Amino acid sequence: MEKTSRLTEFIFNLTIHNMKKFLSSVLLMLLLYGVSMSDTISAVHFITILKNAPIEKKYSMVDSFIKAVESFPFIEQDSVVTFLARCKAKKVFITGDFNNWKVEQQMKKIAYTDLWYYTTSFEPEARLDYKFVIDGNTWILDPLNPATIPGGFGDNSELRMPEYLPAPEIEYHDTIPHGILIDTVLFSQYLKNMREVIIYLPAGYEEFSELPTIIFHDGTDYLNYAHADNILDYCISKGLIKPVIGVFLPPIKRYEEYAGKYKEMYGDFINRELFPYLYKHYSLSTDSRNHATIGASNGGNISLWLGLYYPDLLGKIGAQSSYVEPELQTNYKQAEKLPLSIFLDMGKYDIPALEMLVGDFRSILSEKGYDFVYNEYPEGHSWGNWRAHLKDIIVFFFGLR
Repeated sequence: MEKTSRLTEFIFNLTIHNMKKFLSSVLLMLLLYGVSMSDTISAVHFITILKNAPIEKKYSMVDSFIKAVESFPFIEQDSVVTFLARCKAKKVFITGDFNNWKVEQQMKKIAYTDLWYYTTSFEPEARLDYKFVIDGNTWILDPLNPATIPGGFGDNSELRMPEYLPAPEIEYHDTIPHGILIDTVLFSQYLKNMREVIIYLPAGYEEFSELPTIIFHDGTDYLNYAHADNILDYCISKGLIKPVIGVFLPPIKRYEEYAGKYKEMYGDFINRELFPYLYKHYSLSTDSRNHATIGASNGGNISLWLGLYYPDLLGKIGAQSSYVEPELQTNYKQAEKLPLSIFLDMGKYDIPALEMLVGDFRSILSEKGYDFVYNEYPEGHSWGNWRAHLKDIIVFFFGLR
């Protein structure tokens, strides 16, 4: 009844003074309720009517339409999406995962209103980050969409298509046992700096011995944005994986350590300082097949690098939306096949250059006969993508199958 009331108010605002306006109102009524008895308002049809409406009625029509719609962006037929923005500006752009965050897709304005729109289509199961850019330089969240998602450069508005399935494991569940996080600092002789190390111990840790271990690069991001501790809690409590220890390593000089001149020193830190510390203070398995490393973007590059040069230490490699530097590809191609299990994933709307690099790397892995998995999702280069599919990697590595 509430929706009917809002629609009635919407129709009422279109005061009929002549036959032309009367016919327009009838048409609008049909569009609102749908010739097929659908109760979904059509944004495309509304925009068509709004363009032809009397100037003095346009603003009230926009107001009523915004009130009548339950959520934005406006999704029709499971795949058609209309983004709407209300603002006074010379130009409004929409940018996000779907166009690699380029400020080039200009929204259209309805004359004599403050309404801007952009209509496109995505897969019914897609999930994407986006923002509006006002006059080419002011980036804002979508004021009509309360759904946001955190990222490395701040929050973004989030579009979830009708068939997108949220990942329950990223949430904190009161009804399951939870592990603990221990924050410590190690001095690295190789990197010449203090290194923060955050260690996840599963619930009931004292009851276990020789546990598998996962090294997470961009460690604080995997905790803050991906909620990896919640994912580990969920997977363990649901019996999806055996209990594991998580080790979260924040970078200091990220590019240099993950894809630049400090890779070797970073590898020495993990091999000669971090693991000896972990063996001394915690109950870790000594089998490399029980040691995994996971990273995203450049973090994926260092994970693959560590697998190549320390296969006797880290036998399971996870790389999400990964950079794969050309030298690393060449070295994998030239080296003998290593006892590695590799999991790669990408977003369909990921960075094009990375998609090409990962494609080339997959060819190398296939030629060498590696045991690897590749998954692609209708998402972008974002923590929203990586956190939703982190469980798949962890279960592949340590699942109780």
